[in-house]
Amino acid sequence: MTSREPGPADDGRVEIKDNPDGRFYELRYGDQSVGLLVYETAGSRRVLTHTTIREEYRGRGWSKLLIRFALDDLAAKGTTITNYCPVVDRFIEENPGYKQLIDSDHPGSWGRSGG
Repeated sequence: MTSREPGPADDGRVEIKDNPDGRFYELRYGDQSVGLLVYETAGSRRVLTHTTIREEYRGRGWSKLLIRFALDDLAAKGTTITNYCPVVDRFIEENPGYKQLIDSDHPGSWGRSGG
């Protein structure tokens, strides 16, 4: 028997922000940095390189929350993406409405594995 660990929607201590100087979106829970979605800038595109969640927070939906926030933020800004992060690939496969953000001239690894 396992106990349920707190997840991202359990209370209001979740904060996600873009840090353009550091080139990452950061998910914080209270005073803890839980995860990052790291990117580079290429013209008007964001090149998503990797997503990481601290080990003790994995398996609770934190990466999906972080990725959804980042993609929604980029969509609101009219920014396209080039993706090299397999976690983002899986997220977009499960949420195909985000495929429109992928830059068709520079998709990155998107589509190479049937995405």
